[in-house]
Amino acid sequence: MKFLKHKKSLFLLCLGLLAFGLLSCSTAGVLLKTAPSTPKGAAATPSLQGFSLSEWELARGTIKASLEKDVYGRLPTDFTTEMLRLKTLKDHSYPNAIIEERLLKTMQPVQYRDGAVPAVGDPIEVEYNAVIVRPAKAEGPVPIIMMESFCPNHDVVPIAGISRPNNQHFSCHGEGLMLRAFSYFFGRYIVTPPIDDIIARGYALAVIYPSDTYSDNSEGFSPARRYAPYQSNPWGAIGAWAFMYSSLNNHLKADTDFSQTIAYGHSRYGKSALLAAAFDPSIDAVISHQSGTGGASLSRDKKGETVKEITVSYPHWFSPNYTADNENLDQHHLLALIAPRPILLGNAVRDVWSDPEGAFRAAQGANPIYKLYGKAGLRANKLTDFRPVDELSFWIRPGTHGIVKEDWPAFLQFLDSHIN
Repeated sequence: MKFLKHKKSLFLLCLGLLAFGLLSCSTAGVLLKTAPSTPKGAAATPSLQGFSLSEWELARGTIKASLEKDVYGRLPTDFTTEMLRLKTLKDHSYPNAIIEERLLKTMQPVQYRDGAVPAVGDPIEVEYNAVIVRPAKAEGPVPIIMMESFCPNHDVVPIAGISRPNNQHFSCHGEGLMLRAFSYFFGRYIVTPPIDDIIARGYALAVIYPSDTYSDNSEGFSPARRYAPYQSNPWGAIGAWAFMYSSLNNHLKADTDFSQTIAYGHSRYGKSALLAAAFDPSIDAVISHQSGTGGASLSRDKKGETVKEITVSYPHWFSPNYTADNENLDQHHLLALIAPRPILLGNAVRDVWSDPEGAFRAAQGANPIYKLYGKAGLRANKLTDFRPVDELSFWIRPGTHGIVKEDWPAFLQFLDSHIN
């Protein structure tokens, strides 16, 4: 009977994962495993011990260049973001919030880091809608959480008047088997975050739907590769979505209603949130939930999804150079580039596919750089030891891949510890 129950669970799991293109059924069984409470694998290599602060600051540029060349593709800098249209939405069910839709436009950088210009293709010129939700009674600037979502903006902030996207993969509201499967497997907060709680804690929220700008499928993403900033090593979708975080951040930093900015993302957008903060020092904090391979989790000596599997399943996400064979680079370098700013790495016990243990070991590997800046970094010795006051904080809960009711209180507790 127990065996049949597990077979039924695996079948349902396969149904949900296949429906949303997250996993093949042949590998879904790994989600029936559990992450260890203490890390079992080898330490992240190469070690970041032994740097002086001045040596580390010199090494940062080399590490960024390696991440671009061997993982994500080249990213632009020095671009500008302007607001083309502002629409205030009056009729909604959030009495303590001011809600606006802003049409933003990001322009191509005037000059790239090395003075190069695109070899072919059009300049970067991207327009997208951002929905801003902020406390109505704030007496001064408030911190704002930047959120990239799987769901269109009008589903994430479910009120009338929000524009529909041009490139909507599926609806995240309504009825039907697909929606029920989506909510069952990934939690209702993957659709709509607890907006009332966020506002009550004094935070604003900025929501964008990145798939409307840079499509999340290999065929649809082809034009973005063609018009990537650097044709010699064009970006993948993870890099393009990281660029969108920075574009939004540019706009919000110029708005006197907002103070600190937090890049928040789940799964593939958790990868992009980390990358954006690593390359954009003006992003103040990161919440990266279940970012997995190509995100916080180490590429070598890992459980769950391998680099080969992710690049076969999602060939448009990364640089074509991305493999697990690079012994000079791993994901603890990505985390270290964000130091000394606070990072929360969210995980789930049964989400072994995203490799919580590998993310914990990556955080341990980045710890020496946090200490260079006089920060404690990760003080936990176990995956289950949640310390929201730590600059490198690790959160793990029961369950699988998704965003559930237990996650947001932990996210906000972390922000309360670090954001003024």
